[in-house]
Amino acid sequence: MNNSETKPQIVVIDDHEIFADGLKHILQSNLGIVSGLHFSNAKEALKYFQNGGGADLVILDLYMPEMNGFEFLEEVRTMIPNLKVMVVSMQFSLSNISLCQKLGAMGFVRKDSSLQEILHAVGETLQGRKYFPETKGELATEDLLKNTMERVCLKYKLSRSEIKILDKLLEQKNYKEIAGELHLSPLTVRTHKKNIYRKFGVHKMAGILGLLKEEWERGQ
Repeated sequence: MNNSETKPQIVVIDDHEIFADGLKHILQSNLGIVSGLHFSNAKEALKYFQNGGGADLVILDLYMPEMNGFEFLEEVRTMIPNLKVMVVSMQFSLSNISLCQKLGAMGFVRKDSSLQEILHAVGETLQGRKYFPETKGELATEDLLKNTMERVCLKYKLSRSEIKILDKLLEQKNYKEIAGELHLSPLTVRTHKKNIYRKFGVHKMAGILGLLKEEWERGQ
């Protein structure tokens, strides 16, 4: 973490170098932000944080080679739970926004947003305030998410206990928190998680989120 309050450091993770360079220039010119670090893929960025690197804010693209933004969010949050991450992507959909929120992102803006909106979003997230686009029909969106979960859990034959565990995992709860809330042992929670992954045929939560996203978009 940069100790300077006037010049916070921003890490940009995006495989489009022209966009990343332009964004860094805009942030430095308009906000005086130090954003010297740019990673063209999320795996390199993850290694940076694994080796003790820090940032006041990460600006993250969603779809990149080797590791996508969803996978990066899942991995980095286990290491640095309080890291501020703002997603900037052309893949602007309710499912993407919702899944990024589930994975702990602080904000989401389109890449083709106005300069004013991008600067405002950066300022808000740096201050610890969430910045997500206003969406119409939020109750309908919640219903759609609930229906999507029900369809996916039925399709992959999850038990009632596994569904409860999955709900908590999607809330970014750890083994100890889930065990306490559901009155189970951490070992039981770990076993359920292993079985959930086996049924979905994945090795990470990002894989489950990808399946939920596909099912969500079919239902819209």
